[in-house]
Amino acid sequence: MKDKLFLIGSLFAIIAGAIMTFFSISLESDTPMFVIMGIVLMFLGFIVLVTGFTTPSVAQSKEGVGLSYIMIIASILIIIGTFDFDALWILMLLGGGLLLLSSVILWPCFCCTGKSKNRDRIIGIANAHDNISMYDLSQKTGISVDVVRDIIYDAIGKKQLVGKMEDEFFVRGRPVSTSYTPTTTREREIVKVLVVCPFCGAKNEQGTPKCHNCQASL
Repeated sequence: MKDKLFLIGSLFAIIAGAIMTFFSISLESDTPMFVIMGIVLMFLGFIVLVTGFTTPSVAQSKEGVGLSYIMIIASILIIIGTFDFDALWILMLLGGGLLLLSSVILWPCFCCTGKSKNRDRIIGIANAHDNISMYDLSQKTGISVDVVRDIIYDAIGKKQLVGKMEDEFFVRGRPVSTSYTPTTTREREIVKVLVVCPFCGAKNEQGTPKCHNCQASL
């Protein structure tokens, strides 16, 4: 039901905007506020519907579901307000304001932060299990099985998950570890001892039979 709820809320918003527009035109009022608001709501409802399809993980999240309920309630308020405009016009205004708030402010914020957050959550849960089914992932995240499966396949392809899909299960693989034995190379320290020639003062290496300068015996 969660994968359909956002679709229902978006369609309700479009229908409510259309009803507000045609009802306000039929009144032939000198104030075109509700006509303009209705046209804007239809346009925004269509934008929300399209972006909901392109970001299903956000539309099916807790925030997306809550937003769907807001859109449905606001649309119902608008439709009720059309029954008696003189007495219930405030309901139309309230419902229109809620739809504007949800589609202009709330939904863009959810799209900006929710997509990566839900993806990271799915990958994190999958990475914490040796194997887990798509159904269990769906139950843990509240996102439909189809969307969860697409995210897992994409994460495997992008090397964000180490493992493979076997039927409807993600099986986590073991990272390849390279083991090595450290070796220590000891270098022999060579110390040269110099001997001073008593005849000319030249310095010679110890063990040299004759001075390299004056050829005197050392």
